[in-house]
Amino acid sequence: MPEDELAEINGILPKRVIADGEEVEARSMTSKSVYKVKRTWDHFYCTCPAWRNQARVPVNSRTCKHLRSILGDAYEDARLALKNLDGVKKESSSKPPKTPSKSAKRKRRGDDDDDAKPKKKKLSRSTKGKMKTKGEIEEEEQEQEEKEEEEVDREVLSKKPPPIHDSAAMPEDELAEINGILPKRVIADGEEVEARSMTSNSVYKVKRTWDHFYCTCPAWRNQARVPVNARTCKHLRSILGDAYEDARLALKNPHGVKKEATSSKAPKTPSKSTKRQKRGDDNDDDDDDKPKKKRLARGTKGKIKTKGEIEEEEEEEEEEEEEEDDGEVPSRKPPPLLLANSWKIDGGQDVTGWWISEKLDGVRVFYDGKHMWSRLGNPFTPPKELLAKLPTDITLDGELFGGRGKFQDTVSVVKTMNSPHWKNITFQVFDIPSKGDLPFEDRMASLQALFGPSGSHACPEVQLVKQTQAESRDHILNMLKDVETKGGEGLMLRKPQSLYEGRRSSTLLKIKSFYDAEARVTGYEPGKGKNKGLTGSLKCVMESGKKFNVGTGLSDKQRRNPPRVGSIIVYRFQELTRDGVPRFPSFIGEAADKTDPKDAEVPEHRKAGVAGPSDL
Repeated sequence: MPEDELAEINGILPKRVIADGEEVEARSMTSKSVYKVKRTWDHFYCTCPAWRNQARVPVNSRTCKHLRSILGDAYEDARLALKNLDGVKKESSSKPPKTPSKSAKRKRRGDDDDDAKPKKKKLSRSTKGKMKTKGEIEEEEQEQEEKEEEEVDREVLSKKPPPIHDSAAMPEDELAEINGILPKRVIADGEEVEARSMTSNSVYKVKRTWDHFYCTCPAWRNQARVPVNARTCKHLRSILGDAYEDARLALKNPHGVKKEATSSKAPKTPSKSTKRQKRGDDNDDDDDDKPKKKRLARGTKGKIKTKGEIEEEEEEEEEEEEEEDDGEVPSRKPPPLLLANSWKIDGGQDVTGWWISEKLDGVRVFYDGKHMWSRLGNPFTPPKELLAKLPTDITLDGELFGGRGKFQDTVSVVKTMNSPHWKNITFQVFDIPSKGDLPFEDRMASLQALFGPSGSHACPEVQLVKQTQAESRDHILNMLKDVETKGGEGLMLRKPQSLYEGRRSSTLLKIKSFYDAEARVTGYEPGKGKNKGLTGSLKCVMESGKKFNVGTGLSDKQRRNPPRVGSIIVYRFQELTRDGVPRFPSFIGEAADKTDPKDAEVPEHRKAGVAGPSDL
């Protein structure tokens, strides 16, 4: 076959060549209606009711009078024979009954959109017998066509969606068109649009990322049991269209659409914790979880925590929120994971002999023997092929990892179902909690027996995180420099012979480099929870003009009397996001001797989305 399989079929050329992506107009042969004919990949579409009312025919095997007029009867017959070998004869030989009913006449529109003339003929007189003008007749014909198109939409949506094809065979943009249905508005990958609330003055943000759409409204975010690429809301439906959204949900979550649509109802009297977690209306960076921070002010034994400990836990919560990012109610109790403290590069404890591994910039995951869960207790929906390769009699602790410098991409993928991008994700395993009463070295031996090079469950999708024993402080710092140069996030240190504790522990330490920079204060975000009535975070602008908020690091005194608008502050951060704003910024203090902000000099490998020379 030639490179373009539709350029010529069995020696027959089309009357007119339509390039992939090209759109042409087709005028109705019996009215003033104008339809659009478009080629996408290996098939042609027409917006007329006749083309759209072929629910049982694959989209690449449909035709209509407009396509036949443009491409030619001979070419269309050859194309249909090529694309639907088993169905063409059946379709072409189906004859109408001798005395068709009115509804049958209305539905038999395969040749054109205006076959139902008996109905339109009746429109020539009003209900009182008065003759109508030509303009009134044309107006009613147009209304009739619109009604017929709506009927077709409902009929198409009532059919079972076709099977999902392999991603390699799908068009380059799988959301450009779904089962012949186009979105009312095309949103490009990475594009962000505003959506105004229909019942208040709120303005939400709708954004497309790869194969799914996000909305910051509470309705979208409060769908904990639905993969992010199978969620919708009124704002998405308003922008994209109901028919398109129904088709998209059926494609992305074919077994869950009806159940979710009918059974997901809010409880009549939600608990306080539920109210606290349904936070769709606000879009703060670090203040959504203030009630949680209030509990963190004291340890499990009532001991008051230091500012450093509080900041560390605030950062941990920010990481959780960035990974979850939906404000959703957890589907189950959060798993008891081992959490790390920070190791100070200057003056930290001697960790010679500890085990060093790379701190992966992925999404933390707990495998319970059947399913994968986030650290907040929300489900992940990896491909069944991945779960089938894991043992079912143990639990695993690790990260879903898409590569160095690709954290935001990884987050987007792991929240989805049926996304082809899962092929870029590996499950990086670093512990086995079900054997937590054994020393760390014994747990690593068990993991080697399972997932090592000759392990019983060895496979490319599941990898063990490499462990290296620390020889000295300089050894650790050199490894840190090497990992960060390659685009890695940092290092983890594990105490020898330590057990697995489902809480924050001094037996696990993390090391990351940070950068200091300056920004100008432009305003304030109000506090919530224990900080209600105080400053929640500072609105700031960088030297580059990028805007961000910083709340972590502010003391109660500073929240009551924050730095004035226009002043210069010093903040600390780990890296820049792909949008060029600091990730996990922390307030350090005011720069009394500065009049203009100064950005930090961040190397390319410390910018999100930029992988180093050697990726995992």
